[in-house]
Amino acid sequence: MKLKFWFKTALYLLIPGGYGYPRYLRRYYDSVYVHERDKHAVRKKHHGTEGWKEQKNGNVAYRDYNDYAEYVTHQQQKFEEILRIEGGFSNKVIVSYRLKFYRRFKLLHQLIPRTACIVCAGARQGTEVEVLRDLGFSNAYGIDLNPGPENPFVRWGDFMHMDNKTSSVDLVYTNCVDHVFNLNEFFAEHARVIKPDGYVLYDLSLDVKSSRGSFETVCWESEEDIFLIMLRYFKMIVRLENEEGWKWILLRGKKLENRE
Repeated sequence: MKLKFWFKTALYLLIPGGYGYPRYLRRYYDSVYVHERDKHAVRKKHHGTEGWKEQKNGNVAYRDYNDYAEYVTHQQQKFEEILRIEGGFSNKVIVSYRLKFYRRFKLLHQLIPRTACIVCAGARQGTEVEVLRDLGFSNAYGIDLNPGPENPFVRWGDFMHMDNKTSSVDLVYTNCVDHVFNLNEFFAEHARVIKPDGYVLYDLSLDVKSSRGSFETVCWESEEDIFLIMLRYFKMIVRLENEEGWKWILLRGKKLENRE
Protein backbone atom coordinates (compact mmCIF):
# COMPACT_ATOMS: atom_id res chain seq x y z
CA MET A 1 0.00 0.00 0.00
CA LYS A 2 2.84 2.40 0.76
CA LEU A 3 4.25 1.76 -2.71
CA LYS A 4 0.99 2.99 -4.22
CA PHE A 5 1.17 6.17 -2.15
CA TRP A 6 4.75 6.94 -3.22
CA PHE A 7 4.10 6.11 -6.87
CA LYS A 8 1.11 8.47 -7.05
CA THR A 9 3.01 11.17 -5.17
CA ALA A 10 5.70 10.98 -7.83
CA LEU A 11 3.06 11.37 -10.54
CA TYR A 12 1.69 14.48 -8.82
CA LEU A 13 5.19 15.86 -8.57
CA LEU A 14 6.36 15.14 -12.10
CA ILE A 15 3.40 15.48 -14.47
CA PRO A 16 2.97 19.08 -15.70
CA GLY A 17 -0.51 20.38 -15.04
CA GLY A 18 -1.21 17.87 -12.32
CA TYR A 19 -2.61 14.37 -12.17
CA GLY A 20 -5.98 12.79 -11.48
CA TYR A 21 -8.79 14.90 -10.04
CA PRO A 22 -6.59 17.99 -9.44
CA ARG A 23 -5.76 17.97 -13.15
CA TYR A 24 -9.49 17.88 -13.95
CA LEU A 25 -10.01 20.95 -11.75
CA ARG A 26 -7.62 23.01 -13.86
CA ARG A 27 -10.45 23.61 -16.33
CA TYR A 28 -12.26 25.72 -13.73
CA TYR A 29 -9.57 28.41 -13.77
CA ASP A 30 -11.28 31.63 -14.85
CA SER A 31 -8.90 34.00 -16.61
CA VAL A 32 -11.41 36.86 -16.57
CA TYR A 33 -12.27 36.56 -12.87
CA VAL A 34 -11.32 39.61 -10.83
CA HIS A 35 -11.70 38.95 -7.13
CA GLU A 36 -12.55 42.46 -5.94
CA ARG A 37 -15.09 42.82 -8.74
CA ASP A 38 -16.57 39.32 -8.84
CA LYS A 39 -16.39 38.05 -5.25
CA HIS A 40 -19.59 36.92 -3.51
CA ALA A 41 -21.46 39.56 -1.51
CA VAL A 42 -20.77 37.72 1.77
CA ARG A 43 -17.05 38.41 1.25
CA LYS A 44 -17.65 42.14 1.54
CA LYS A 45 -18.39 41.57 5.23
CA HIS A 46 -15.95 38.72 5.87
CA HIS A 47 -12.54 39.62 4.47
CA GLY A 48 -9.05 39.90 5.87
CA THR A 49 -9.44 40.29 9.60
CA GLU A 50 -12.92 41.83 9.30
CA GLY A 51 -16.23 40.27 10.33
CA TRP A 52 -15.40 39.08 13.87
CA LYS A 53 -17.37 39.53 17.08
CA GLU A 54 -15.88 42.09 19.40
CA GLN A 55 -16.66 40.08 22.54
CA LYS A 56 -14.91 36.77 23.19
CA ASN A 57 -16.39 33.62 24.70
CA GLY A 58 -13.76 33.08 27.38
CA ASN A 59 -10.48 32.72 25.48
CA VAL A 60 -12.26 31.93 22.22
CA ALA A 61 -13.31 34.44 19.56
CA TYR A 62 -15.94 33.73 16.89
CA ARG A 63 -16.78 35.30 13.56
CA ASP A 64 -19.88 37.48 13.58
CA TYR A 65 -22.41 35.67 11.38
CA ASN A 66 -26.02 36.83 11.17
CA ASP A 67 -27.16 33.21 11.07
CA TYR A 68 -26.07 29.70 10.11
CA ALA A 69 -26.94 30.22 6.46
CA GLU A 70 -24.43 33.07 6.26
CA TYR A 71 -21.78 30.79 7.80
CA VAL A 72 -22.45 28.12 5.18
CA THR A 73 -22.37 30.59 2.29
CA HIS A 74 -19.12 32.13 3.50
CA GLN A 75 -17.38 28.78 3.93
CA GLN A 76 -18.44 27.65 0.47
CA GLN A 77 -16.64 30.59 -1.10
CA LYS A 78 -13.12 29.45 -0.21
CA PHE A 79 -12.96 26.55 -2.64
CA GLU A 80 -14.97 28.52 -5.20
CA GLU A 81 -12.31 31.23 -5.15
CA ILE A 82 -9.45 28.73 -5.27
CA LEU A 83 -10.96 27.13 -8.37
CA ARG A 84 -11.57 30.39 -10.20
CA ILE A 85 -8.30 32.08 -9.27
CA GLU A 86 -5.92 29.09 -9.45
CA GLY A 87 -7.80 26.17 -10.99
CA GLY A 88 -7.33 24.21 -7.77
CA PHE A 89 -4.09 23.57 -5.93
CA SER A 90 -0.67 23.45 -7.58
CA ASN A 91 1.38 20.26 -7.85
CA LYS A 92 3.71 21.55 -5.14
CA VAL A 93 0.87 22.20 -2.70
CA ILE A 94 -0.74 18.83 -3.37
CA VAL A 95 2.53 16.97 -2.79
CA SER A 96 3.15 18.86 0.45
CA TYR A 97 -0.31 17.90 1.71
CA ARG A 98 0.08 14.28 0.60
CA LEU A 99 3.28 14.03 2.65
CA LYS A 100 1.61 15.64 5.65
CA PHE A 101 -1.37 13.28 5.47
CA TYR A 102 0.94 10.30 5.08
CA ARG A 103 2.68 11.24 8.33
CA ARG A 104 -0.72 11.41 10.05
CA PHE A 105 -2.16 8.20 8.67
CA LYS A 106 0.73 5.76 8.23
CA LEU A 107 0.18 4.10 11.63
CA LEU A 108 -3.61 4.02 11.63
CA HIS A 109 -3.64 0.35 10.67
CA GLN A 110 -2.37 -0.35 14.20
CA LEU A 111 -5.58 1.15 15.60
CA ILE A 112 -8.34 0.38 13.11
CA PRO A 113 -8.88 -2.19 10.35
CA ARG A 114 -8.49 -1.19 6.73
CA THR A 115 -12.23 -1.81 6.34
CA ALA A 116 -12.89 0.99 8.85
CA CYS A 117 -15.33 3.79 8.11
CA ILE A 118 -13.30 7.01 8.10
CA VAL A 119 -14.89 10.41 7.51
CA CYS A 120 -12.66 13.35 6.59
CA ALA A 121 -14.59 16.45 7.58
CA GLY A 122 -14.12 19.66 5.61
CA ALA A 123 -12.08 17.76 3.02
CA ARG A 124 -12.57 20.17 0.10
CA GLN A 125 -11.01 18.48 -2.96
CA GLY A 126 -10.15 15.35 -0.94
CA THR A 127 -6.36 14.91 -0.88
CA GLU A 128 -6.55 13.34 2.60
CA VAL A 129 -9.17 10.86 1.39
CA GLU A 130 -7.03 9.88 -1.58
CA VAL A 131 -4.04 9.26 0.73
CA LEU A 132 -6.15 7.09 3.05
CA ARG A 133 -7.36 5.04 0.09
CA ASP A 134 -3.79 4.75 -1.22
CA LEU A 135 -2.90 3.28 2.20
CA GLY A 136 -5.66 0.70 1.91
CA PHE A 137 -8.55 2.36 3.78
CA SER A 138 -11.07 1.85 1.01
CA ASN A 139 -14.08 3.04 3.04
CA ALA A 140 -12.66 6.51 3.67
CA TYR A 141 -14.59 9.44 2.24
CA GLY A 142 -14.82 13.18 2.72
CA ILE A 143 -17.60 15.66 3.38
CA ASP A 144 -17.57 19.39 2.67
CA LEU A 145 -20.00 22.28 2.27
CA ASN A 146 -18.45 22.75 -1.17
CA PRO A 147 -16.89 19.52 -2.49
CA GLY A 148 -16.38 20.97 -5.94
CA PRO A 149 -17.50 19.51 -9.26
CA GLU A 150 -17.66 15.73 -9.82
CA ASN A 151 -15.47 14.99 -6.80
CA PRO A 152 -14.63 11.24 -6.52
CA PHE A 153 -13.42 11.60 -2.92
CA VAL A 154 -15.76 14.10 -1.24
CA ARG A 155 -19.53 14.41 -1.05
CA TRP A 156 -21.65 17.30 0.19
CA GLY A 157 -21.94 17.24 3.96
CA ASP A 158 -21.86 19.42 7.05
CA PHE A 159 -19.44 18.47 9.82
CA MET A 160 -21.65 20.35 12.29
CA HIS A 161 -24.65 18.18 11.35
CA MET A 162 -23.39 14.85 10.04
CA ASP A 163 -25.78 12.37 8.44
CA ASN A 164 -24.00 9.35 9.97
CA LYS A 165 -25.88 7.24 12.48
CA THR A 166 -24.85 7.35 16.13
CA SER A 167 -21.84 5.10 16.86
CA SER A 168 -21.25 4.22 13.18
CA VAL A 169 -17.85 5.75 12.32
CA ASP A 170 -14.43 4.38 13.28
CA LEU A 171 -12.52 7.64 12.87
CA VAL A 172 -13.22 11.29 12.06
CA TYR A 173 -10.33 13.38 10.74
CA THR A 174 -10.22 17.11 10.07
CA ASN A 175 -7.78 19.98 9.83
CA CYS A 176 -10.64 22.50 9.88
CA VAL A 177 -11.23 23.03 13.60
CA ASP A 178 -10.67 26.75 12.97
CA HIS A 179 -13.60 26.73 10.51
CA VAL A 180 -16.38 25.51 12.82
CA PHE A 181 -19.52 27.40 13.73
CA ASN A 182 -19.47 26.37 17.39
CA LEU A 183 -16.71 24.32 19.07
CA ASN A 184 -18.88 22.54 21.63
CA GLU A 185 -21.48 21.51 19.06
CA PHE A 186 -18.73 20.42 16.65
CA PHE A 187 -16.99 18.10 19.13
CA ALA A 188 -20.32 16.80 20.45
CA GLU A 189 -21.36 15.82 16.93
CA HIS A 190 -18.14 13.91 16.32
CA ALA A 191 -18.46 12.20 19.71
CA ARG A 192 -21.95 11.12 18.65
CA VAL A 193 -21.04 9.52 15.33
CA ILE A 194 -17.87 7.62 16.32
CA LYS A 195 -18.19 4.08 17.63
CA PRO A 196 -17.66 3.31 21.33
CA ASP A 197 -13.89 3.71 21.78
CA GLY A 198 -13.62 5.10 18.24
CA TYR A 199 -11.21 7.88 17.36
CA VAL A 200 -11.01 11.50 16.24
CA LEU A 201 -7.85 13.00 14.77
CA TYR A 202 -7.57 16.78 14.69
CA ASP A 203 -4.92 18.94 13.04
CA LEU A 204 -4.62 22.36 14.66
CA SER A 205 -2.91 25.21 12.89
CA LEU A 206 -0.46 26.96 15.20
CA ASP A 207 -1.23 30.26 13.46
CA VAL A 208 -4.79 30.39 14.76
CA LYS A 209 -4.06 32.23 17.98
CA SER A 210 -2.21 35.02 16.17
CA SER A 211 -4.12 35.21 12.89
CA ARG A 212 -7.73 35.79 11.91
CA GLY A 213 -7.81 34.87 8.27
CA SER A 214 -10.48 35.50 5.67
CA PHE A 215 -12.26 32.17 6.16
CA GLU A 216 -11.38 31.10 9.70
CA THR A 217 -14.43 31.22 11.97
CA VAL A 218 -12.93 30.74 15.42
CA CYS A 219 -9.60 31.47 17.10
CA TRP A 220 -8.21 30.76 20.56
CA GLU A 221 -5.53 32.01 22.92
CA SER A 222 -3.75 28.65 23.30
CA GLU A 223 -4.11 25.00 22.28
CA GLU A 224 -4.82 24.17 25.92
CA ASP A 225 -8.10 26.10 25.65
CA ILE A 226 -9.17 23.77 22.84
CA PHE A 227 -7.92 20.61 24.58
CA LEU A 228 -10.09 21.38 27.61
CA ILE A 229 -13.16 21.64 25.39
CA MET A 230 -12.26 18.41 23.56
CA LEU A 231 -11.92 16.47 26.79
CA ARG A 232 -15.53 17.23 27.67
CA TYR A 233 -16.50 14.92 24.81
CA PHE A 234 -13.69 12.37 24.46
CA LYS A 235 -12.24 9.95 26.96
CA MET A 236 -8.52 10.41 26.51
CA ILE A 237 -5.68 11.81 24.46
CA VAL A 238 -3.95 8.92 22.69
CA ARG A 239 -1.23 10.87 20.92
CA LEU A 240 -0.13 14.48 20.63
CA GLU A 241 2.61 15.70 18.31
CA ASN A 242 4.00 18.94 16.94
CA GLU A 243 5.28 19.65 13.48
CA GLU A 244 6.13 22.91 11.77
CA GLY A 245 2.99 25.03 11.72
CA TRP A 246 0.73 22.29 13.10
CA LYS A 247 -0.14 20.37 16.23
CA TRP A 248 -2.11 17.16 15.82
CA ILE A 249 -4.04 15.29 18.46
CA LEU A 250 -5.57 11.81 18.42
CA LEU A 251 -8.38 11.23 20.92
CA ARG A 252 -10.47 8.23 21.81
CA GLY A 253 -14.22 8.33 22.34
CA LYS A 254 -16.15 7.48 25.45
CA LYS A 255 -17.92 4.18 25.85
CA LEU A 256 -21.55 4.30 24.85
CA GLU A 257 -22.87 4.20 28.43
CA ASN A 258 -20.80 7.29 29.27
CA ARG A 259 -22.22 9.40 26.46
CA GLU A 260 -24.82 12.02 27.12
